[in-house]
Amino acid sequence: MKTFRFKPAACLLAGLLATVSMAQAQQAASQPALTPEHFAQLDRNKSGGISKDEYEQFMRESFQKLDKDGNQRLSPDEASEIITTEQFGVVDVNKDGTITLDEFIEHVMRDFDRYDYDKDGKLTQ
Repeated sequence: MKTFRFKPAACLLAGLLATVSMAQAQQAASQPALTPEHFAQLDRNKSGGISKDEYEQFMRESFQKLDKDGNQRLSPDEASEIITTEQFGVVDVNKDGTITLDEFIEHVMRDFDRYDYDKDGKLTQ
């Protein structure tokens, strides 16, 4: 019997990116539910909240892990394990067929701002 293990960072990243498309499609604004493990991964200073800096650092590291060939761009193949083709098209702002680090960070930081309901610069559970 084969067992499948998901990489926590990839699962979290996929969930965060997928939430944006779902929220846009449904026109709903609700904070994505993070498991306690995912929340702990992001809350590096154990403050009980995820700061904008913690979130951005995690996302930069996630991008680097996904960028298998190290060219500072995500190809559709590299991104396919975490996002759909439709989601890829949303993040690929200049429509050149790749996602740059800048495009990626701009997208995920907009997500952060969207889910920071009280605008205190921190996401809480």
